[in-house]
Amino acid sequence: MNENKGKEVISNSIDNNQPQNSKPVKDNKEMKKKLMRMMLIIVGILVVFLIIILIFSLLGSGNKSYEEIEQDLKNAAIEYYEVQSGLLPQEEGETVTVRASTLADAELMKPLSELREGENCSGRVEVTKVGDNIIYTPYLECGDKYTTKELYKAVLEQKIVTSGNGLYDLNGEKVYRGDDVNNYVSLDNDIYRIVKVTSDNKLLLILNEVDSTMSSYYDDRYNPAKKFNSGFNDYRISRVNDYLDDLYNGKKDIKILSKNDKEKLVSFNLCIGKRNETETNNTNAIECSDVLENQMIGLLTVSDYMNASLDTNCKATTDKSCQNYNYLRLKETEWWLLTGNAANDYEAYVVKSNGYIDINTTSGYKKIRPTIMLNNNVMIKSGNGSASNPFILK
Repeated sequence: MNENKGKEVISNSIDNNQPQNSKPVKDNKEMKKKLMRMMLIIVGILVVFLIIILIFSLLGSGNKSYEEIEQDLKNAAIEYYEVQSGLLPQEEGETVTVRASTLADAELMKPLSELREGENCSGRVEVTKVGDNIIYTPYLECGDKYTTKELYKAVLEQKIVTSGNGLYDLNGEKVYRGDDVNNYVSLDNDIYRIVKVTSDNKLLLILNEVDSTMSSYYDDRYNPAKKFNSGFNDYRISRVNDYLDDLYNGKKDIKILSKNDKEKLVSFNLCIGKRNETETNNTNAIECSDVLENQMIGLLTVSDYMNASLDTNCKATTDKSCQNYNYLRLKETEWWLLTGNAANDYEAYVVKSNGYIDINTTSGYKKIRPTIMLNNNVMIKSGNGSASNPFILK
């Protein structure tokens, strides 16, 4: 009998160490699985809901972005004039206009009221002949919500100043002056600086930095008076003129302008008049006493370089003070200006490496810093003109 009691105690002791009931553990596992399934279902429903919202936002309202509508206007105008080619401009600089309503009536695009529901928008496309190209420029106005803006208007919004760095009203033009100005423009291949806005709202640009391979003689032909290949400072027949022509037409290894860039340009007159080193007139009146018409690329005049300086001691052509407070100065680089020396036919002006203007024999081999002219209908996409946020064009 005692032996059986011992066995019973041992048996009870072993049984007490085993789980009394495993059902709560199983219930917890099942509950976790149910919660997980519910969470997955909820997440799935949310994803489907978001996709439906996205589809409705893209298709339901019918609204397009303003830039998309501008592109629609341009594409529709191109199609329109493929059929109505007789209406295209025929003369250089001539512009014709087609309205958005006309393009919609021709079923080349939807009416603007359908593209921007609830907004009162108007649009047009201006079509201009520039050289051998036909340029299509769309304009869109949607009240105070959006207006297509030209670059020159963005520049003029910087406001005119009368002291310090900035944009000045000078000689009937808006001219950047000083050593810290927000006049950077990003083209496809390079960064340029806006020198000035002309009286008809075109923009003269100069290449910001000069590639190490962009160098040329101003001219190196044989000069009988000097009995040497010292060249001539007549820009019309100069080597630098030939170089710039080749550069513009893509005949050099470096490409400073894309096809898209060239469509934004307009021809302009180069002021190739010569001046003396003591001349104090900086209105371009002397340089523009002789012009080479309808050019697509050029160099900067002496007057334009002088006007960029804020130093009041920059008065005459070769005053060394012209290097001061001047954003056009390039350190350790000498580059040709367009202007020749009136005193000697074998000399032209250069900007020295320390930033002032000096005389140089035209047979000298110097850097080339081209200028171009943007048309007044070039549109801005973004930017404020600063070095870190240059103007970006459409």
